[in-house]
Amino acid sequence: MYSSLFISHGAPNIILQDSLSKANIKSFARGLEKPKYIIIFSAHYVTNDLKIINYENNDLLYDFYGFEKELYEYEYEIKSDKSISLKIVKHLKENDINISIDNTRVNYDHGVWSCLSMMYDKLDIPVIQLSVPSSYTKEQLIDLGEKLAIFKDEALLIGSGGLTHNLSDMQVSDSIKTYAKNFNDEVINIINSGNQERLLEIAKTINYKQNHPRDEHFLPLFIIFGSAKNKKGKSFNSEFMYSNISMECFAFDLKD
Repeated sequence: MYSSLFISHGAPNIILQDSLSKANIKSFARGLEKPKYIIIFSAHYVTNDLKIINYENNDLLYDFYGFEKELYEYEYEIKSDKSISLKIVKHLKENDINISIDNTRVNYDHGVWSCLSMMYDKLDIPVIQLSVPSSYTKEQLIDLGEKLAIFKDEALLIGSGGLTHNLSDMQVSDSIKTYAKNFNDEVINIINSGNQERLLEIAKTINYKQNHPRDEHFLPLFIIFGSAKNKKGKSFNSEFMYSNISMECFAFDLKD
């Protein structure tokens, strides 16, 4: 069985920088057994209902603005796979989860390729991207992860988002905002203990809204949490950027 990962992907230009997070993610990935394929959710692909990207003619989306010229010229080979995509669709439909191929979405957003390029210098396995369904409750996202867990015999499951994501309050500073640090520490405790009830409750707190004015960057964690066998995870990266952006990353079901 392969692991499930939640990765705080940060700003897209993290791939051009030397940072603790980039080094930790790359180092951690070296210790992972290579899967047959990757199933990934990104905070930058949100749809009302669950969808899977079209498996044909895949490439990169440069879905951001105001960054370095080199970032818009960055190349990274990444492809989906028809048979695997259809197998996932079939399995989820058989388990009463509605999903469809998104023919309007062919390419991978930066939440996918920036994350994976930190893990793998060269990617020679298929990457199957599913959307984050905004119509789902937190409980339904956990259930979706549980339904996908069967694929962990072959696949690495990844949720790409951010443990905190209040862009309007970030600053270039060495200090960490208290509300972000407290939230980060609370989630670490929840993941370490595998406490699903507390994870669901934290999404109802005022502190949650302060860290996630919009919650699309936190939602992939519920899916990944659901896919874990015993729900307990461990952090493999801890860093704050811009005073309130947590780069915390979690791994579930790591092999001893």
